[in-house]
Amino acid sequence: MKILGIDTSTAFAGVGLYVDGDVSTRSWQSRHNHGREVMPAVMELVNAAGLKASDLDAVAAALGPGGFSAVRVGIATAHGLVAPTEARLIGVPTHLLQAYRHRTVTTKHVVSLIPVGRNQLSFSVFAHPISASSEAVEFGICEEGEVASRFDDNDHVLCGEGTERHTGSGNGVVRPPEHLLDIALERLERGEISDSFLEPIYSRPPTITAPRAT
Repeated sequence: MKILGIDTSTAFAGVGLYVDGDVSTRSWQSRHNHGREVMPAVMELVNAAGLKASDLDAVAAALGPGGFSAVRVGIATAHGLVAPTEARLIGVPTHLLQAYRHRTVTTKHVVSLIPVGRNQLSFSVFAHPISASSEAVEFGICEEGEVASRFDDNDHVLCGEGTERHTGSGNGVVRPPEHLLDIALERLERGEISDSFLEPIYSRPPTITAPRAT
């Protein structure tokens, strides 16, 4: 099995490649250059493994929420890679990707946080145990000041990129590409395949500006 994972949800980007049990990854911080950076990173891993893009059995992409353009870059790249092949597409919500590292937690809810604007965080709450197919039991947008009163207690575990704003530490900020590959592999083994077209997940509906009258 050969699976490629792509995550360009936010400035913390990453790609990973699973080839019959062997895993290689690359992570980096992008300054709004996902479109230029992701394919060289992908091809670096694919070439190092002695493969071609057409050899991939599946491509997994993080669906967001995150940066409006950033999320779309990863999804578009995944679509482009599978278009000429029979490879399968797997979409993984970025909140689940962040929460997955706490899948061994058995007594608390896991709260994934992603910055989405000035002093605001997108959140998703996952009940234990967390698996590759878990869905949030609660989600939405909150102010940074609300996190302490709503989630910072003995019943919740905070994780993800947004924890840096709340705690002042960088723990859990980077989403390991290995986890995207783990989720994709588990879904493939269960026969849980995404649609042939992946839709991005936005923290709030995108703003559509009406065309100006001419």
